Amino acid sequence: MGKNIFVALLLWCIAANVSLAGSESKPPRVDYNLNTGWAFYRGDAKQAQMLKYDDSKWMPVVLPHIMQLEKKHNGGDIIYDGVGWYRRYFRLSKDHAGKRILLNFEGIMTNSEVFVNGERVGSHHGGYVGFTMDISDKVKFNNENNVIAVRVSAEYDPLTPPGKPQDRLDFYYYSGIYRDVNLIVTDKLHITSELAPNSTSSSGVFVTYPQVNEKRSLVHVKTEVANSYATAKEGFLQTLLKDVNGKVVARNKSKFHLGANKNALLEQDLNLIDPNLWYPYSPYLYSLESQVLSEDGKVVDVRTEKIGVRTIKFTRDGGFFINGKHLYLVGANRHEAFPNVGDAASNSMQERDVIDMKRGGYNAVRAAHYPQDPAFLAACDKYGLLVVECVPGWQIFNENPIFADRLESVTRNMIRRDRNRASIVLWETALNETSYPLQVVKRIFDAAHQEYPGDQLYTAGDYFSHEETEPYYDVFYKQVSKFPKDGSVMSNYLEDQIAVKPLFAREWGDGVGEKPRVSMTENEYEQMRQGRSRLTQLNGNGYFDWCMLDANPRMGGHFMWSYNDYTRGAEEETMYSGVVDVNRYPKFAYYMMQSMRPNGISQKGLYEGPMVFVASFNSSGKYKTSTSDITVYSNCDAVELYRNNKLIGKQTRAERAKIYPHIVAKGGSPSFVFDAGGFEPGELKAIGYVNGKKVAEHAVRTAGEANHIEIVVPDQQITPVADGSDMIPVYFKICDANGSVVHDAKSEILIRVKGEGTLIGDGIPRVEINPQTVEAGIGFAFIRTSKKAGKIEIQVESKGMKTGQLTINTVAYKGMHLPDGLHGEFKGKEEDGAIVKPTKWDKGFLTKPKVEISDISATSSHPDFPTTNLLDGNDYSWWIANQDNFPQVVTLTLKEPTTVVGSRVRFQKDSSKYRHKVEVSSDGKAWEPLYEKECTGWDFKPVRFKKTIKYFRISILSASEGRAGLAEVTLFKDK
Repeated sequence: MGKNIFVALLLWCIAANVSLAGSESKPPRVDYNLNTGWAFYRGDAKQAQMLKYDDSKWMPVVLPHIMQLEKKHNGGDIIYDGVGWYRRYFRLSKDHAGKRILLNFEGIMTNSEVFVNGERVGSHHGGYVGFTMDISDKVKFNNENNVIAVRVSAEYDPLTPPGKPQDRLDFYYYSGIYRDVNLIVTDKLHITSELAPNSTSSSGVFVTYPQVNEKRSLVHVKTEVANSYATAKEGFLQTLLKDVNGKVVARNKSKFHLGANKNALLEQDLNLIDPNLWYPYSPYLYSLESQVLSEDGKVVDVRTEKIGVRTIKFTRDGGFFINGKHLYLVGANRHEAFPNVGDAASNSMQERDVIDMKRGGYNAVRAAHYPQDPAFLAACDKYGLLVVECVPGWQIFNENPIFADRLESVTRNMIRRDRNRASIVLWETALNETSYPLQVVKRIFDAAHQEYPGDQLYTAGDYFSHEETEPYYDVFYKQVSKFPKDGSVMSNYLEDQIAVKPLFAREWGDGVGEKPRVSMTENEYEQMRQGRSRLTQLNGNGYFDWCMLDANPRMGGHFMWSYNDYTRGAEEETMYSGVVDVNRYPKFAYYMMQSMRPNGISQKGLYEGPMVFVASFNSSGKYKTSTSDITVYSNCDAVELYRNNKLIGKQTRAERAKIYPHIVAKGGSPSFVFDAGGFEPGELKAIGYVNGKKVAEHAVRTAGEANHIEIVVPDQQITPVADGSDMIPVYFKICDANGSVVHDAKSEILIRVKGEGTLIGDGIPRVEINPQTVEAGIGFAFIRTSKKAGKIEIQVESKGMKTGQLTINTVAYKGMHLPDGLHGEFKGKEEDGAIVKPTKWDKGFLTKPKVEISDISATSSHPDFPTTNLLDGNDYSWWIANQDNFPQVVTLTLKEPTTVVGSRVRFQKDSSKYRHKVEVSSDGKAWEPLYEKECTGWDFKPVRFKKTIKYFRISILSASEGRAGLAEVTLFKDK
């Protein structure tokens, strides 16, 4: 063949979207990326599903997408919770005619309707587990124009779990098509989908391990094959197991005969010799390739997924075992929300979180309080982070039968979606901190075990105050016999720790103690107090229903609240309980937990075992953290601390273990605290030793005046991909001449991005991304990649400082985008139709003058929790009754008769329910009722009324657990 003829033929093949080898070389299953090319309209629109609808004024968007960008600190139910429409044009070649065409959505928040070419395909309720729809009979081929239209509602839906209004919720639902979307083309002889409307527990591919050991393991695979042809078909199912190098290490082949429009469940065993077992510190993943072959041996469908060979066991007294080895779980709770974009973060951002959690000392995560992004779970498989996966639920149950039906549905779909994940070891099938009918508890338990029969699925829920549920959970949290006998919520008695079932602490570290929450903007001493508080709690001196944590010999592991700061509808203030902030920038407490990892364990590509960190900025003589209380976190045998190269002191792990014996006994580490006697600016340097050898070092320097800005992308060995939707996290650090961060800087910065990327939120003053004011000397933003590989140039400026510059290189995307259809330009702008919403309870109300109280009394008071705590402005100091009986009454006497316009009452325990009534009086004799209701500690929104009173009385009539208790009572006046 002549050169010119060959070139012409090659160009023709490219234009025709075929290969030189012909159709035989095309993949049997085509998976198109459908994240780019969308148009979006904020609001409702009539006839927006129709192919010829005029969408020229809609805005161009890419997925994952939130229906309205939000401010970083957006608490108080101010996020967008309305309706939006999405449209995506596309074309399919004639080669796809006669095939099976599937639309797969990983997550739409909250409810959605899907249309193709104007015809309704179906609807879906719930945002946390995705769904698959067959659109084969709705699409046109031969490169004709098609359009997908999706109506999304983020409006409050009481019938869909969690089912709680945003203004009473301790997190946010956010909105939009906030996870990936893809279009899949398969043969009509195919493997079924786990998330199709008609799916069952048999659908898709289900892998179990009847035998697991280091010499031989048995991999059992159930695969459902379907024939959608109008005639009977014969064929084969071939299942291959491949190692990390792509070598086939086990295989099985089964013949099948399927009648027209029939399914068959095929079961196969793969014999694996000398297997590499999956373990959190060596997470080996095999590739399982399921091939459907036609009668003549042609592969007509194929699915590949990563699996890890392992077995797990939870025991009542011994804790958790994986592959027969005991492992103590050190975990944290993670919300999936990010700044500005809410839950709509790219797959790489999910992976970055897993990397930082592993580096931070965790071997487990509780995915609170809902099924999280498949990309997050895939990264947990990849890096070895064990997972507790949770059904969506938080302090509410709706008695409408539809709610329970949807709860069962999401439970089943969650398990079908994720049952093959090596990382998931526990399924929390309980609605978090919620009491609800026992028959529903049993129903969900039965559904879970029907979906995943055998001894490798464990369910979890609370025990304390939920004793009747004992038969319906395999693992329990909160196993205490009763409220502490002395009434102190910080009391812990080993004899009160009961042995019901395997025990874990699902949430600890927040709400009580010296410093449960700290903002990055607070000073170095406050930062250290959070770590010190949690170290004390971890050693056993915490809230009673945390079950003593490391001090409890039966404890199998625990999950700190929380890994990251987050915003929520129930409170205006950001929840600062994280060891990293909302930007994922680490606080001192991050390194405290990092010191819990064993120094002898390293994980290639992630971290080396030994670590040391100085929890100080060495900033001022007014802080103990720079003078007499300099804390160092380390997992080493010994630590030396130097100031300006002069030795302050040396301490050993053995010495410090006497203060934190329970932590050390569980494999964790104490803190090392040094008294330097005074302050001297310059450098503090800590050196860690193991077996007498220097293995780790960390230094901090006193920061001077702001000099320049450093642009930093976290070193997580993730290369940005030019797929049009990948996201890159970028930090902007205000530094002195030596490169130390100026932690009290509040500089305004201006960001410029050029090349193959865009700054998310650029030019939108409402969201305060660019320009932005840094927090604690650090700014943050996301950059989205384009579809062309190349350079992204970033520049940042601030008055009086040297400009910062950074170039990022992106790599080409290796997947396939679904070809765009024919349409005009989408001319809309990001802020078109933006909704600015005040808090539902009026933020200004809380700034009204407070009424002076001259006296406060109660029917009883615990000596450690007096009534004076109710007026100290601190939601985390409490009054608690000194008696178990009810009612318990608290009475406030005003300094003088006052026209009161409202009250704010917060109860002691977030998860307890308190039935109570509130009354007012002008003379202390005749009482007028204001209201009577039941609420949890979270329901502390202002109640408005206008009464001239002298007395204000709260009667607590009952509590779901513990004694009567209040955190704060505030009365307001107009002037």
